[in-house]
Amino acid sequence: MRLRPLKRKGAIELGIGTMVILVIAIVLLVLSLVFVRRIFETATGSVDILDDKIKAKIQNLFGDSAGKNVIVMLGPDKIAKVKPDTESFGIAIGARTSDGGPTNSGRLVYTLKLGIPDDCVRRNSPPAVKSFFLTPLDTQLPFDDFARDSAFSIISVRIPEDTAFCTQKVLILVRDTETRIEFQGSFTLEVIRSGFAFF
Repeated sequence: MRLRPLKRKGAIELGIGTMVILVIAIVLLVLSLVFVRRIFETATGSVDILDDKIKAKIQNLFGDSAGKNVIVMLGPDKIAKVKPDTESFGIAIGARTSDGGPTNSGRLVYTLKLGIPDDCVRRNSPPAVKSFFLTPLDTQLPFDDFARDSAFSIISVRIPEDTAFCTQKVLILVRDTETRIEFQGSFTLEVIRSGFAFF
């Protein structure tokens, strides 16, 4: 008696079906990771120009943060996560007059200072950390743009490639030159690893 070979069409179809399901699952996983990453990038992303959209977001943040006169557009944690060797990272800030009066090019001025925690200063050197900032530290600066009682500017940083991973608090000291009232805001600059990271 001679045995006939069995036809295995079912096994081949199951293998192809399994592969299709795997490919679809991988595509969905990648798309969801890209979506999550994009959400976090928009919350803490770099700002290149002060357009009407950015100014409107800062104005909305003033409305949400009653009593605050300085806004940093970095999300609720106010952390700028910057990779070494990036071109330039921009952080949008806004300030409003203390009395609600209109502002102009000389009414509101700001100064950036290094604060505590100063992990970056300890791991690098103070001159090295100051060199991260394309916007000068310890210098009174005018804001870049104005609308009614608010002023807007971009703080630019660039982290050199060989920088140690660290965290540095940065103070934003704003002065209303008409009322002579000073107020402050802050954000944290975090130097992170290069590569694919979500948070």
